Amino acid sequence: AGGGGHLEEEDTSFRWQCVEQPIGKLLFQRFLEGSMGLGAAKALWAELEAYDQCEEEERGKAAAAIRGRFFVAGGAEHCGFLSAAAMAPPTGEAPP
Repeated sequence: AGGGGHLEEEDTSFRWQCVEQPIGKLLFQRFLEGSMGLGAAKALWAELEAYDQCEEEERGKAAAAIRGRFFVAGGAEHCGFLSAAAMAPPTGEAPP
């Protein structure tokens, strides 16, 4: 007896299934591409991943471009499905 007879819980979080697992990420991004009104979400995801990889001195410019493209009503690919809190300008910064 003894010896850890319990099963590990399976991680069913969005992050694990659609970000960390390559096939899950690919399938979810294809879903976004094919869904009416969610193509901008895939583009935003790609831009956020690129932002995460850019040099520190480039981040301000990249963040402003992302906000203008995705977070501002009338932006090229406005993501109106995001919450107001998600689209709020960073603390201490005036809205565009």
